[in-house]
Amino acid sequence: MTPPDVPLTSASPTPDLLREEAARYALLRRIAPAIRHHMAGTLQPIGMIAAILDRRLQAEAPDLAVLRDNSKSISTLSRSASTASMNLITWVVPKENGSIALEAGIEEALGMLATDLAFRGFTVANQVNAPDVITSVFALRTVFTACLIALTDVAQAPASVVLSSEPAGDQTRVCITVTRTEGTAATDEGRGYRALGWDDVQALADAEQISIHYSAAHADMLFSGIEQTLVII
Repeated sequence: MTPPDVPLTSASPTPDLLREEAARYALLRRIAPAIRHHMAGTLQPIGMIAAILDRRLQAEAPDLAVLRDNSKSISTLSRSASTASMNLITWVVPKENGSIALEAGIEEALGMLATDLAFRGFTVANQVNAPDVITSVFALRTVFTACLIALTDVAQAPASVVLSSEPAGDQTRVCITVTRTEGTAATDEGRGYRALGWDDVQALADAEQISIHYSAAHADMLFSGIEQTLVII
């Protein structure tokens, strides 16, 4: 039996869209361990307080005031963990694009990658100074993060990573420079997923309309300012 024709509901994705989606997936796979690590970190204090509470309940005459304080602590930590987890999930399933202070967005991305970079032998010096610049959350989370990963994927550790910024007309240039330092090379324990290439970074930059220039040890990106109320997501 010949199956009935199924009407197409949308056009096939273009090569550029497929390239962008592949790059986003590759970036997500690279930061997924960091997201998992941060989520576990938000839950750890709750487990510790719960264990203390359980021990105190075993006492012959539990101190109800102390138990009440422990219970409040668990409630407070649970709300904090829920908020932090929801913020982390926006790296996986983004909300509508918002704006963020450039410095805060870079600190957020560095916080996501700090443990991985340290284990791989990279020290980071953040010299970005743009206190009044507000830009796209998506642009920082994708283009800046991908640039940082791509540069360190090909660099030989130990090395220093210097972040800097400078005005560039009505935009702000953010630079990443990697410099080899003295010391024993870090042990390569594998990334768990493929290295990010500059084709990936360029696809993300094109999607976010960010101008980038790069070489083996340097990358710079031009971020446009957004004139609107600051919204951090």
